[in-house]
Amino acid sequence: MRLVGQLSNPSAALGVVFEALSDQPINAIARPEPQREGVRLGNGVVQRAVVKALASAQHPLTVQEAQAAVGDLLGYPVSKGSINCCLSTGALGDEPRFERVARGCYRLRHDARRT
Repeated sequence: MRLVGQLSNPSAALGVVFEALSDQPINAIARPEPQREGVRLGNGVVQRAVVKALASAQHPLTVQEAQAAVGDLLGYPVSKGSINCCLSTGALGDEPRFERVARGCYRLRHDARRT
């Protein structure tokens, strides 16, 4: 019971802090917009954008070209590492989506265009 009494009867110093606070609800206080830098994208967002960029390209794309195209599609920059990881892992496995045609240069596999 002692704890409850302490919480319901704040000290004089804590009472001063409470008095200084606004009566406005916390939800109504304007918060600055979060920075786009450092925001993690949802699952598959980068991969879908890479597929779309490669599908619309007339030739195989380098990682840098794919990065620029994905940035244009999403409306904000995506790291080169994310694009490179997506392309390199997508070119591996039993059913790869991408085909590596040269070092750092990829295209969408023809059989992946239907999926």
